[in-house]
Amino acid sequence: MNIASIRNASLFSIYCSVPEYSIDNNEFAKSVFEEDLSSTINALGVQKRHICKNRETTSLVLATDSAKRMFEDSEYDKSKIGALIFVTLTPDCLMPNNASAAHEILGLDANCAAFDVNHACSGYIYGLWLSSLICSNLQKDVLLLDADTNSYYTSERDKSTGLLFGDAGSASLIKYDEQALPLQFCFFTDAKKRDALTIPGFGFKYPLTEDSLKYKLFPDGGTRRFIDMYMDGESVFNYVVSKVPKQVRAFFDEIEMEPEEYMGLLLHQANAFMLRQMARKIGFETDKVPFSIQEFGNTSSVSIPLTITFQNDNYHFSGLYLMVGMGAGLSTGIVSIDLSSLQKLNLFYGDY
Repeated sequence: MNIASIRNASLFSIYCSVPEYSIDNNEFAKSVFEEDLSSTINALGVQKRHICKNRETTSLVLATDSAKRMFEDSEYDKSKIGALIFVTLTPDCLMPNNASAAHEILGLDANCAAFDVNHACSGYIYGLWLSSLICSNLQKDVLLLDADTNSYYTSERDKSTGLLFGDAGSASLIKYDEQALPLQFCFFTDAKKRDALTIPGFGFKYPLTEDSLKYKLFPDGGTRRFIDMYMDGESVFNYVVSKVPKQVRAFFDEIEMEPEEYMGLLLHQANAFMLRQMARKIGFETDKVPFSIQEFGNTSSVSIPLTITFQNDNYHFSGLYLMVGMGAGLSTGIVSIDLSSLQKLNLFYGDY
């Protein structure tokens, strides 16, 4: 097993931005599918979803708004930032990357590196890994942006995704800290199942055509465009519930830790029933697992920082936590992280 142990980096602050506009899932199901899907919605755990009603709002807007508020609240010296990383599966355009645009919007120094990471469910863990590596190497702070506008690429007429996804953005500051406890990372990839969660209609394998924008009924029963998200729910469920707990237990064995030594478990908010099954198999009681899916739905890789800011009043986010992101790829990212340095948390609801 590959364990990456990184010193001299700590997570200092997390700011999140979400649309104020929200959809009641039960009412949505009755209006779109003309069915009472309350049992399905209860299993998913998604009572509401916050989505952008203004199509001019992009992942770039949601992330940079979060960063602006972070800088304003702490009067932070931006010259301390050595790199900017932007995690997103919904960039504003293929080129230039979101990170370059964010660099200009936020007024960062010219000698600051800026690049995107194309990832979904486990993306925040990947972002933390890269941020911590760069922070330790440069001995400078790193700004990690993570945002997605999932609703733009989700069909409302597809039951597997239309009830699930929401929009959100975040900004996390990783500071150079010689007193920080090591962060320990581990990653897994099951690429043979990568098509279980996909947006096929963008990119150069399947060029965008007029036909890509038409709604069609697919063999799985979902009505969607070729540019919309497709999810094989059974394959994703099997991966998360069957494989991920074994991966986490192997990680514990490697670093010689047990669930009892952690303050809590922070999971990518994929599906409430699935998360409870997974937490039980790993060895965590439900009261040590914060949830945000009931309010925001699945916000892709933003869901972990969003959960922290949303549950700030109910959980003491200090001490050792386990973060696990799992899903698209199919992939898993795991990190054992000390949150004692986490000082600034904020969740903003905007007119997006």
